[in-house]
Amino acid sequence: MASTKERLRALSACLDKLQPTRTAFLVEGGATFYTDMDPFAYLLQHGAATPDGRRIILYPHPVEGVDGLSLSLDQMIDEAIEAGRLVLPDLESDPVNGF
Repeated sequence: MASTKERLRALSACLDKLQPTRTAFLVEGGATFYTDMDPFAYLLQHGAATPDGRRIILYPHPVEGVDGLSLSLDQMIDEAIEAGRLVLPDLESDPVNGF
C-alpha cells in the first residue's frame, strides 16, 4: 500500500494536469502577471499592459529544442511586447482563378 506522502504526490500530479493552462507574463519590477487568456488574445485586446497599469516586459518561453513554427509565434509575441501591442499584418494570398 502506498504511503500517505506517495498518495498526496499522486493526487497533486493529477490536480496539476486538471488545472487550466494560464499565461504568465513578467512585468516591470520582476513580478509575474497571470491571465487565463492565451498570449495572442491578451496582447490583441489589452496591449502590453496589465489591468493595474504595469508594463509587460517579457513572455517567458523556451528557445532551445523548439520547432520553427512555435519559435516564429514566440518571436511575434516578443515583438508585440516590445511595440506595446499586437498588430496582425494584412492577409495576402496568391491570385486564384485570375482573381
